[in-house]
Amino acid sequence: MMALALGMDAFSLAVGVGLKGIDRNRAIFLCFAIGIFHIVLTLIGIYAGMLLQGVLGTLAKWFGSFLLFGLGLHMLYSTLFAKEEDASSLNTTYTGMILFAIGVSIDALSVGFSLGLRSTAYGIVSAATFGIVGLVMCGGGLVIGRRVNRLAGTAGEILGAIILLGYGVYFLL
Repeated sequence: MMALALGMDAFSLAVGVGLKGIDRNRAIFLCFAIGIFHIVLTLIGIYAGMLLQGVLGTLAKWFGSFLLFGLGLHMLYSTLFAKEEDASSLNTTYTGMILFAIGVSIDALSVGFSLGLRSTAYGIVSAATFGIVGLVMCGGGLVIGRRVNRLAGTAGEILGAIILLGYGVYFLL
């Protein structure tokens, strides 16, 4: 249940990226990056423990919020104002996709804090489950977004940017 809850962010935000358009190789890279960061950040959260939960949990929330909001603004700007040849959105560069994957996965850090460390096996199984579910849900969101983009065009790209902006504000609040 927790993996599905974490994966919903990846799914929803991937729909936004899919609306903007992304090629197959980059989509696969993004899915695996999100899956890996869900695993890594969950493990970091588990091993950091309850001592640091308040401080790092708040910082992680702010970082994720600002990152998603910034990506949404960039996507909206590139859709509305950039020339077609200059519209290289952050989600099409590998650096941008890694930043996006971190932003989407940052909530796994907080979940890792709250999980605590029951046992090493429990933490690893939880982290692996979060990563696999995040990867699959990201892929599903990208497929849905891409199909809707074919029908929606520029309006779909704007909707994708609004989704990212909305999640950035939602995470912040």
